Amino acid sequence: MGERGAAAGRSDQSDELPTVFRAVAEIRPSRWLRRPKRVIRYDARWPDGRVETDVHLVTLMYRRAPADYSVVKRVMDEQCPETGAGPWVLYPTGDLL
Repeated sequence: MGERGAAAGRSDQSDELPTVFRAVAEIRPSRWLRRPKRVIRYDARWPDGRVETDVHLVTLMYRRAPADYSVVKRVMDEQCPETGAGPWVLYPTGDLL
């Protein structure tokens, strides 16, 4: 595969974005005082069905519109339980699945 084929393959993959996200919360000891602290991480589900854990939301969502990022993150954080996984949230609308 030449340069053109490799570049085309890369652009196809970079255009693919996750379709839904969810927040997952857990209680961990804080780094310095060792007190319990709620930590939220985010998972992403891609169109092909694979789930990627502990994703960086800004890296994935700012490829589209920042306003969509704000809506989806707010819904995920509001719907996330104290501990455990919250519901999947559709990107870019913020609707619950």
